[in-house]
Amino acid sequence: MLRIYLSAIIMLMVRVCFAEKTKTFYPIVNPALQSFTQMRVDLRRDTVTFKQEKVIFGLNAKFNDFWTFNITVDLVGMNRPFFKPAVLTYKKDRWTVDSGILFTSEMDLAAGQFWANRFIDRVPADKWLLDPTADLGIRIVYRWNDYLATDFSVVSGNGYQHLREKYHPQPAFRFILSPVSGFKSGSYISLRKEDITETTFNCFAHFETKNKWKMTCEYHHKSNYRFQKGQQLNVASLYTTYYINPWLSLLGRYDTIWSKSDFINNGLSNVEDGKAFIGGIIIRCFPSVRLSVDYWNQYPKTQHIPKEDKIYFCLEFKY
Repeated sequence: MLRIYLSAIIMLMVRVCFAEKTKTFYPIVNPALQSFTQMRVDLRRDTVTFKQEKVIFGLNAKFNDFWTFNITVDLVGMNRPFFKPAVLTYKKDRWTVDSGILFTSEMDLAAGQFWANRFIDRVPADKWLLDPTADLGIRIVYRWNDYLATDFSVVSGNGYQHLREKYHPQPAFRFILSPVSGFKSGSYISLRKEDITETTFNCFAHFETKNKWKMTCEYHHKSNYRFQKGQQLNVASLYTTYYINPWLSLLGRYDTIWSKSDFINNGLSNVEDGKAFIGGIIIRCFPSVRLSVDYWNQYPKTQHIPKEDKIYFCLEFKY
């Protein structure tokens, strides 16, 4: 299936390039490199951990006015390489088509714009809902006007780590409203089916002022979570960044998680009702280097899962 899919995309690219023969083919290639290093102080266990969290290699290529290609090799824990993303994009007028291993629509804005501090922690949808952050598929975006954009996507439903597993198509729909400058809102819904259908719903509102505030609130709901009938999971999040000056900023994030049924009795102990908080400061030492010092805690609702209190020192290098 993967070979057929890639062959179809290459044929489509060649066909459209010939159709746009009046345009010049001028490949422009830009490399990228990111490194995430972390020291973790566990206040409850009196331990200190130092870790090279990941290294990311990227390549962005522009072929002409319509076609671009972006590929990223993500070395998680320095030993597991993943392609996340590897996207071929066609853009003309109001249409944008993304194809390949792409960030799912639920993660697209959150990872790229709203919570631009993934080197500190993952976005809420990734951390708590365990949906694929990236997956093999295609997304078609249409911008109706300056205020409304919609997109429809279909991905494999298995995530970029499990592309060889049985294909479970996951269709999704999203719309984004931008009525005024600095404000966005919208919602997203996706369906994933095995024996029963797992449904994910997300809505968000994002506000930012030029060079000062950035604030986002999100609500996520998942029904039949992990294909367990009746299981429901909800996550509400608020995260914000305040830019004191170009070199110094403050950040904060609060997540609250609640479910309908007991996850422990169903063997789903890696997600638990409770709350989590992140607060810290980011120092941009040089244009390509960021250092953050953050306090992070997690307080599960039940007593048999331990509370977490940690201080993180994170160093990001970006080229």
